[in-house]
Formats: sequence, structure tokens, C-alpha cells
Amino acid sequence: MLVRSLELEEFRCFGHLHLVLPDRGLRLVGANGSGKTSLIEALYMLATTKSFRASLERHLVHRSSGSELGIPPYARLAAELFTETERSTLEIVLMVDPASGTVRKLYRRDGRSLRAVEFVGTLRVVLFSPEDLELVTGSPQQRRRYLDTILSTIDRAYLRALARYTRILEHRNSLLKSLAERDQRAADEQLAYWDEQLVTYGAYLLVARLRFLAEWGPRLRDHFQALDTQAQVLTTAYLPSIDLPESLLSELAAREVADAQVIVGARYRETLERLRPDELRRGSTLVGPHRDDVEFLLGEEPLTAFGSRGVQRLAVIAAKLAEIAVIRRVTDDWPVLLLDDALSELDQQHRAHLLATLSALPAQLILTATESDVLETPVLSSLPLFRLKDGRLELG
Repeated sequence: MLVRSLELEEFRCFGHLHLVLPDRGLRLVGANGSGKTSLIEALYMLATTKSFRASLERHLVHRSSGSELGIPPYARLAAELFTETERSTLEIVLMVDPASGTVRKLYRRDGRSLRAVEFVGTLRVVLFSPEDLELVTGSPQQRRRYLDTILSTIDRAYLRALARYTRILEHRNSLLKSLAERDQRAADEQLAYWDEQLVTYGAYLLVARLRFLAEWGPRLRDHFQALDTQAQVLTTAYLPSIDLPESLLSELAAREVADAQVIVGARYRETLERLRPDELRRGSTLVGPHRDDVEFLLGEEPLTAFGSRGVQRLAVIAAKLAEIAVIRRVTDDWPVLLLDDALSELDQQHRAHLLATLSALPAQLILTATESDVLETPVLSSLPLFRLKDGRLELG
């Protein structure tokens, strides 16, 4: 998969940008605040519909956009994509309601309006950034988001199940709050339908995660061993909130999806029944994929407690390299690789290893840095170097 061109209007610091991307990719140098991360962010949004750094989507829209035309603030992102068999165009338009500040998003592929669940997965990217360290050191929510993002771009059924599960969870939590003062029997009757829906979609999400981790985990281990000079072993463990013994998790990953869902579903129902009094008291759903976690283990110890910051960063790089391999295997296509100032966090040895690994892949590679010397290396010499200043690009 290749991004042939990228066009931005009123997005972040860009009033208008039209960039033609070489098939192999490019290097982009610019000072902090020049817009290089915004360019990476735009490509990431076209792949996932979400920003990897904005807490509020209205911050993505240039403040003065629309004023000259007398229309509400807006932003537009568009890209032209090529694969071996087809060409397509993607477009996202963000429109801000001036009164409330809420953002409405429109999605189009080849000029046709789509829902977000139909849009995601057309473009697939793998992002490397300094913030990625939070995959190891951050909250369980960040690790769940990592799994959800990958799986949503390679498995449309997962994306639909996730969307449905999220809506069911909201309804069920609202109902739990309203039933706090009701007797157990009445609560059971009203929750029965939502419990069954929660189990149906939640079991699929959990099984899909286990199947992904069963393929991703060994690749993570191998890439980490290639990076680490101390011959340490890195593994991961899935930590379900449902009562599932560790010995059963690997078996579930190897089973057919439907069979694994039946096993998970039965244990999910048992756990919900057992925790019913606690859920009613707290007004919240206490078990399910939205409460699960993935733990990184160095040897047999938690990486967060026993790994240095440098080792933790190597683990994240290994995770992303494993992600590339899984996407390639599942989709039979290479994702676009985005490195946003990620090289500056590495020492020279590991930087060289990462660049040698990535440059050997037949994938489009887009790198950013604040200083050009980070990107001036023989393995990247085939990629044109652009400089970005005040939202404008200059070659060389």
C-alpha cells in the first residue's frame, strides 16, 4: 500500500498543503511546532479516524478556518492510495459547531459517504513515536487501545463488534445505576437482554485479542532478542477480568473462533452473575474486554518494574516491528510506516538496527526529526529530504 498524495486544508497549522509522496517515502525535518507531527497525525487519522495526540478534536481545526468564507470552522484531510490491484481516495472533513464546540466528522472513500466502521482499514499504518513508551508504562486503557486499533484495521468484524460492545456497555452501565435500589430479581430480569448482548460481542473481542497475541507475541520476542544486547527474554501475558485460567488462554487462541466464543461466553455469564451485587452497588460493569490488560514480562518479572527505560523502549520498538509482520501476513500488503521523531530517543546502535530493518522492507517509510543529521544516514539516502517551516515544505 502506498500513499501517492496527501492534501490538508485548515488542519492544525496548515492552511493548505498538497504533498506528492514518493513510493519509497520521504524524510521530513522541522523545528518543534513546525507541523511535522501534524502531517503524521493526518495520515494516522486517515487510517484510524482518530488522532494519536489530540484530547479534543476541535483542536485539530485551524482557529481561523472558514472566517473568510463566512462559514463555521472546518478542516479537511484527503489522500490518494495505491495498492497492486486498485487505486482509491480517502477524505475526512471535520466541521465545528461554533455554539457548542462539538465536531462532526464526515468520511468519504472514492467520493462516497461512509460510516466510520466502513472507512477504517482502507489505509493501514504503523506509527513509531516518543509517546509509544506509554504502551509499556501507561495505563491498561492505553494497551487496550493499542490492541483495538490494530485489530480494527485488519478485522472489520472486530471493529463492528467493538462499536456494538461500546454502545451496549453504555446502556448497561446506565441501567445498573438506575437499578441500584431495586431487588436482585427485578434487576436480573431487566439486565438479562443486555447481559446476553454484552457476552456475545465481548466474547468475540476477547477471543480475537488472544488470537492476535498468539501470533504477535512470538514475533515480539524475536525482534526484542535481535535488539537487546543482554539476551533477555520478553513475553506478554493477557490478563482477563473474566475468570479464565492462564492454562485455558493459549488453548482458546488455538481453537476455532466460534468454539472459543462458546467457552468464553459461558465463563463470562458466570462471572457476571457472581458480581451482580457489586455491579449494582457501584453502578458499573466490572468485567469484560474493557477491563482487561496485557502485561509485558522481562523473564518472569514485569517489565515496568524490572526493565530500564532503554529496555522498555526496545520493547516498544519490537512490538511495532511485530505489528508490521502481522499486518503483512493478515492483509497480504505492507502498511505505511510512520516514524515521528522516534529515532532521537535511541542510541546510535539501536537507531542503526531499526533503520536497517525498516529500510529492508518494501514498505513506504515516512520519518520526521527536528535535526537533519538524525536522518542523514546511508540507508535512508534514497528518500528525498524535505524541510518544513511555517506550514510550508521545501525540498532539501
